[in-house]
Amino acid sequence: MQTKTKNGKWRSVAKGSKTVKPGGGSSRRANARKTCANAQKTQWRTMIDVDIIGVNDTPEKAYTAAVTVKCGL
Repeated sequence: MQTKTKNGKWRSVAKGSKTVKPGGGSSRRANARKTCANAQKTQWRTMIDVDIIGVNDTPEKAYTAAVTVKCGL
């Protein structure tokens, strides 16, 4: 999970990782959580990096669209 800083750069503030078997379902997700410290409007986005065990991958990451919510650090 990332938040946008005052200078316009994205900063990681929480991580979540999990080894899962193929298939869908909510139990097969990695979650990252960050508690709000105040009600200041802040931009948030999620960075997604998938690693398949035993397979070389590229350094590319996917990012969700930024959302602004009343949840500051």
